Amino acid sequence: MLLLRLLPGALLLAAPLLGHAQTVPATTAAAPRFYVGLAAYTSYYQNANSWRKGDGSLPVPLQLTAGYQLRPRLALELGVAYSGRTNRLAFSQASVDGNTGAPVNQQFDITRTLRTASVSALARYTLTRQPARRLQFDALGGFTLLHNSYRYRGFQGDDRSGTFQTTPVDQRSAYNDLLLTAGLGLRYRLAPRLDLNFDLTANRNLTSPSYSSHLGGLTGSAALGLRYRFGK
Repeated sequence: MLLLRLLPGALLLAAPLLGHAQTVPATTAAAPRFYVGLAAYTSYYQNANSWRKGDGSLPVPLQLTAGYQLRPRLALELGVAYSGRTNRLAFSQASVDGNTGAPVNQQFDITRTLRTASVSALARYTLTRQPARRLQFDALGGFTLLHNSYRYRGFQGDDRSGTFQTTPVDQRSAYNDLLLTAGLGLRYRLAPRLDLNFDLTANRNLTSPSYSSHLGGLTGSAALGLRYRFGK
């Protein structure tokens, strides 16, 4: 009986708390933290202007990026850009032997393959303070690892000995460079999860500082493409 008498009073005391609980807004869904992107890419080391018809490669290098949003204005991203060229050099020429003065016929048939891959690890900090704006500006900073490989294969020959003889050619070389990278990025929101992205960066070669000394030690790179955000 005592419980029945106390129950109406308890309900009256709890009514304000229940009403307050009902007015609490629903939790907003978390913003997507992961993103991927695909862009046309060009740099001093992977220059789209160096492409020639018949090279057997894409005219513009491509860059694939993947990133993670640590904070609303800070993200870490990894980018990989690849480019390759293969062309053939075949010709014949007549010369004179420097020792005997006899005419010499020479022939060359060489296939040259150049491959370049760059891997960048960058921090992206959003400079725009209003995330609702369609146009966003970012500051970029980090490092880029550059890998280059060359291969020359084919043959060269001449008739210096009286009969035409050929010699096979197969030469390989590769080297790596570490670049310090910094720059600016622009993002324009096309859809809730899709952005148009443009990055413009400057690079300094830490491995071979004199490599680009004619450019003041700095080289440039640019990427234009799309970025899609997913996950929560």
